[in-house]
This record gives sequence, structure tokens and C-alpha cells, in this order.
Amino acid sequence: MRNLILVGALALLVLSPLAATAQQRAAPAPATPAPTIEGMSSTKVLTIGAGALLGVVAAQAIVAGEGLTLVGAVAGGVFAAWWYDNSPGGATRAALHAQNEGPLLARAELALAR
Repeated sequence: MRNLILVGALALLVLSPLAATAQQRAAPAPATPAPTIEGMSSTKVLTIGAGALLGVVAAQAIVAGEGLTLVGAVAGGVFAAWWYDNSPGGATRAALHAQNEGPLLARAELALAR
């Protein structure tokens, strides 16, 4: 039995390829634009959803009721959409709307490039 296992292991070793080669690096994927949902950016959809959730919480804190909960959700979503469109912005807002020209290099890559 022991000899059979040794013969099987030796046969598998002989039959396996011994040479290994490196694969070519795949081309980087092209930069895709910001994802949109029916013409709206995903950040605006996320803002409206968070506003609706906060509206529900505020409505439930004031008075419990299914009708008021729905009104709070709608009001929160409308307010969040208004805020998203009319807020003055800032560094964070500019970063959300910035179009990436391409991938940014890491500090190590910049150091090697010099």
C-alpha cells in the first residue's frame, strides 16, 4: 500500500507542469462616470433617503400615527432634495461633484516617479 501511494505521488509530480510564467498585467478599466439612478446622482438619492428617514423619526417623535409618518417621510425627502440642490457647498460638496480625470497616484508612486 505504501508503494502504491509513492508511485501515485511520483506520477502526479511527473505529470504536472514545472514551468511557470507570469501573466500580463491587465489594462486598467476606463474611469466610469458617477452612477446615476434615472438621471439623478446616487449621492442625491442617498440624501433624499436619509431625509425621508429623519422625517419619519421626527414625525414619530411628535405624534405616533401611520398617516403622520408618511407625511413626515415625504416632507423629509422634499426638504433633503431642496437642501441638496440649494446648499452653498464647501470642500465636501466640491469633492462629491468633482469629476475624476483619472486615478490618483499614491505617494509611493510619486516618490518613485521623481
